[in-house]
Amino acid sequence: MKLSKKGIALGCCLALLLFFCASPLLAAEKEPEVGQVLGPVKFAKPLSDEEAKYLGVTGEFTIKDVKAPYLLIEQFNSSCPHCMHQAPFLNQLFDLVQKDAALKDKVRFMSVGQGNDETAVKMWKAFHKVPFPVLPDPNSTLGKALNFSPYPVSMLVDKNGRLLWVHIGAFESPDEALKGIKAAAK
Repeated sequence: MKLSKKGIALGCCLALLLFFCASPLLAAEKEPEVGQVLGPVKFAKPLSDEEAKYLGVTGEFTIKDVKAPYLLIEQFNSSCPHCMHQAPFLNQLFDLVQKDAALKDKVRFMSVGQGNDETAVKMWKAFHKVPFPVLPDPNSTLGKALNFSPYPVSMLVDKNGRLLWVHIGAFESPDEALKGIKAAAK
């Protein structure tokens, strides 16, 4: 009997130890939400002078450096099938914003390739014919600043990095996304 009680006690102690050690690893990342402030993040230098001019930046930059009140950021990965599916819809959303006189000068777009190097994002930009800046993020600094690593995530942020509109996962209606952006970019 003594051995049995010791075995049970030892088993319970080990189970509790395992629970407390593993629980932080099992905790799901909290989805980003409107009102959340993006942690500090420094973005890579745009791939071309044209992209840098569009954003109004030189070299590495932060959200505050972008020469527009709002920045639409897409967090993606070049091997993500959902991101591939969304790419043409994001391009259509960009076109809709460019045609909207009230938004054109207020909202800039960029995509950030989480875990992707410069070669991968150059291939992504060329293959998907992306008309706005696509930046490498090999160390996933955006995902770390957002405290959320799944992709795609599309978000409209203000100069302080406050999320004003967020869409997690691929969207298929650029018109619906535009409505959300219009409501947020006042």
